[in-house]
Order: sequence, then structure tokens, then C-alpha cells
Amino acid sequence: MGGARDDRDRQILDLLKSDAWLTYAALGEHVCLSASAVQRRVERLIADGVLLGARAEVAAEPPEGLTVYLLAELADDKAATIRRLAEGICRAPEVRDAHYVTGEADMILRLQLSDMAHYDRFVATHVNADPAIRRFKTLASLRSLARGGPASAGCKRSGQDRPG
Repeated sequence: MGGARDDRDRQILDLLKSDAWLTYAALGEHVCLSASAVQRRVERLIADGVLLGARAEVAAEPPEGLTVYLLAELADDKAATIRRLAEGICRAPEVRDAHYVTGEADMILRLQLSDMAHYDRFVATHVNADPAIRRFKTLASLRSLARGGPASAGCKRSGQDRPG
């Protein structure tokens, strides 16, 4: 990764990190260079292995059916119990995420189900049949208010939740 980088190169990189779709002209306005000068710098940063590419952030398809959060209190917190649950209930196709947590519940599962009848079958098969689960609560999601991970800046709102 050769090539000396100056303040303008660092500014260009910072701008591209926040918006990889900026044109050379728009970048040039921010760093007081012509579009062609910015293009040469970007091409050099690519050739030097500093700028590795750009990525598109694509909206996730909303899940079909019903999203349910199941909060389970376990009969004990032995490693063998947690491992058995992780290898059993957590591998069910309805389970999208499973976390061993602190607080009122010991485990939280995010389930994706077709409807409430599907939820009822899941509970009968995986929850009520397992003596390791002492009691549980469920929360049904009405709609998603935020998506994104650690790289997202702030709360990303879905279209119907945006202020008018």
C-alpha cells in the first residue's frame, strides 16, 4: 500500500466512507479540486490498495408472516442445559436469532412464523415439551422501527414510520 496520502486524500476517503455514490465533481467541491484531479487521486488510491471498493446498502425485504420474541426462563443455568437448548430449540427453522442473556429472562429467541397457529405448534413442540424451560413470555412484533447493525448511524426508519 504505497503512495503518500495527504489531507485531501484523507478527506476524499472520509467522504467516500460516508457516501460511496458521490461523483468526482461533488468530491472536488468538498476538497477544492477539479473532478479530473479527484478522479486521478481515487484511481491512485485504488491502485495503491487503499480504496478497496464501494458497497450498496440495500433495504431488507420485510419478513413474511409473524415475528415473535420468546423470552424463556430456564430451570437451571448449567452449561449442559444451555448447550442442549442451543443444539435443539435454537436449531429449529423458525428461530432466526437466539441469545443467552442477563435479566428477567435467560434466553431470548426471535421467531419467524407464518401465523399464530404456527406459533402455537412451535410452543407445543419446542417449549412446553422441554423441561429446561421453566416459564416463558412472548412479544409479537407489530412492525420494525429500525434496521441496521453497528455500522448504521442512528435509527433507520422504515418508510411508513417516517415523519410526514
